[in-house]
Amino acid sequence: MPKAKTMLIAIAIMLLLIVGGIFVSRSWYQQKQLSENPTILARQAVEAHDLETFKRYVDLDKVIDAAAAEILTEQINSTLAPTVYSMDELQSRYDKLKVDFVKCAKAATEEYISTGKATFPNDPTEAQNFLKKSGVASCEIKSISKPMQRDDSRIVKMMIHNPQMKFNFEVELMLEPAGEMDWRITGAKGFGDYYKGYRRMLKRKLDSLNAPIVRQMDSIFKVKDFSIKNTGGDEYGFSQTLDIEIKASIQSDKPLAQVCGNIILHGKDDQESFTPFVIDTDVSQGLQTFHVTKTLNPFIRADVDAMKHGFRKNDLRIEVTEIIFADGTNLKELDSLPE
Repeated sequence: MPKAKTMLIAIAIMLLLIVGGIFVSRSWYQQKQLSENPTILARQAVEAHDLETFKRYVDLDKVIDAAAAEILTEQINSTLAPTVYSMDELQSRYDKLKVDFVKCAKAATEEYISTGKATFPNDPTEAQNFLKKSGVASCEIKSISKPMQRDDSRIVKMMIHNPQMKFNFEVELMLEPAGEMDWRITGAKGFGDYYKGYRRMLKRKLDSLNAPIVRQMDSIFKVKDFSIKNTGGDEYGFSQTLDIEIKASIQSDKPLAQVCGNIILHGKDDQESFTPFVIDTDVSQGLQTFHVTKTLNPFIRADVDAMKHGFRKNDLRIEVTEIIFADGTNLKELDSLPE
């Protein structure tokens, strides 16, 4: 079975899955003896750079919209700091990200089908960066199920391996009748699991690269202990604020200016919320006490659990991500993989 490794890294994730799903056609064609199979014809259209024919057999808008909805929902749930306090603001961020994602993914997909390549500007958007760096170009199809009937549609499941990021994920392709003998690819599910796998493996790689940096920062600014005090909620009773007293030992050969990091709350089912903090200080040696705050957000799942059921001290973690010295130099964790 051919692999998807020939695809450019700039190709949108949904194109990989659609073209990958084309390989379903071999076993399905033998079973059903269809004179025209959408996956075969879609593949031929890609090879011929015939965008119009490709769209006849693949509903590109629906597939891209589904991918955007799944990926962005997972992204917001896993990366949004608890600073948003209304559903309107959350919806506004989602809508803005989705417009960018759909526009970039559709442009990259259509350009690739039409010309065999896809290009991005020198200053890529957030969506373009994700499409380039998530390892989609190295994905390989590991297994394909037999077609299964579901209502008026047919479902085919694919197990796909991302060797660059080293994880597997499953995708369902949805095919619907498009005439007496034709079927059309009208959707796909599994993009949320792709994003979860990507985030999980990205964290592991970054943790490995950051280990020596973290050890060095820990030797300079070492959190010895912390205590937590709930200072009450806002005037509407929706949120609660925690005051966290941090005792840290500072051992540096030059004065510090700022210590930056995150307060991370672990919730149920591996859910986390985080709040960035910045500590101003001008010392270089000694045991110091600092205060930072964390607001529990009623729109973040881990925070909601804490407000409803309480939490233990072990559920909270202080993470230092950057130390800025008075002379302008700094130590900082990597937040993206090197090019």
